[in-house]
Order: sequence, then C-alpha cells, then structure tokens
Amino acid sequence: MKKTITLLTITFMLLCTAGLNAQRLAVNTDVAMDACFAPSLGIELTMGKKSTLNINTLYGEKVLGKNIRVAAVQPEWRVYISGRPMYHHYIGAIGLFTSYKMLFDGKWHDGDAGGLGISFGYVLPVKERLLIDFHTSLGGIYYHQKEYMNGEDYDSQHQNAAGYPVANAAGTLLLPLRIGVSLTYIIK
Repeated sequence: MKKTITLLTITFMLLCTAGLNAQRLAVNTDVAMDACFAPSLGIELTMGKKSTLNINTLYGEKVLGKNIRVAAVQPEWRVYISGRPMYHHYIGAIGLFTSYKMLFDGKWHDGDAGGLGISFGYVLPVKERLLIDFHTSLGGIYYHQKEYMNGEDYDSQHQNAAGYPVANAAGTLLLPLRIGVSLTYIIK
C-alpha cells in the first residue's frame, strides 16, 4: 500500500508540473471501472498540437463484489490521428503500476505489477466540453506476488533474513492494460 501511495504522490506532482504548460485540461472517469466498484479519476493534458498526457488512477475494495482489492496508476501518452487533441482516433503508449490482493478458488494473490503497452481509442464529442472515450490497450505485464491458500498465515511463515514476507511467484503476461469507456469533461 505504501508503494501505491508513493506512486499516487509522484503522479500528482507530475500533473502539477505538466499542467503549467497545458493548453487544455480535462478530467475523466472510466464508467466501466466505476460499474465494477473500482472508482477511477483521470486527468488529460494537451501537450502539443496533436498529443496529450492522460493519467488515470483507480482504487477498489470488493471489486465486482468479490475479495478483490486493487489500486492502480495508468499514465498514457496519446497521439491523435486527426491532428486535433481529444478528438476522434488516437494511438498511444500506456503504462500500468498496480498493487492488488485477490482471492480466486481458495488461493490468495497478493502483489504488485507493472507493464507497458500500446493503446488505441476513439473520442466522440457529445457537447462542447463533454466527450465519450472508447479505449483499449495491450501490453506486457511483470508481476511479483505472494500466492497462498486461504487461511494460511503466509507472512509469518515465509520471511527473508530481515523478517519481511517474501514473494513466491513472479512472471510476465501479455494482457489488456486498460479497456473501457470514459466520460471526459474539458475544464479549460
């Protein structure tokens, strides 16, 4: 959890710095994640004539009503093919930094993951300042986690020499980093 708070703090500092030169500023929420009980909040800043920096954060306990806790930060650099930021088709580079704890089939998965990938999307203008953003992405994820059976006292049984619990599973996967529909409101 400390790593997640640190990532959110760094993200906030980057947003404050980047926002100083931004021509356009928008806030968004991913309605797909909100519907899964993992509320999200994002900020998109115009960084050039046809590019933006979008930083999305989310946090959820009991996601989909299951034993799933997740906190994530997703920075994304977008280049709009139309040549106009926050308008129609875009392609981008996306990152993912997340901390999670999930129970599946009696087995806990408690760890952190990070990834990089490519993103695609389409922004549909609804009103002058209101947009709908359809997005998807694909990327490589590296995870580092503790895997243990429900009821097992993993932290006290598996420690390193310093007395800290150690992860017993790590690997890489090719997965979607973000899929959804966002509502975006342009502030300036």
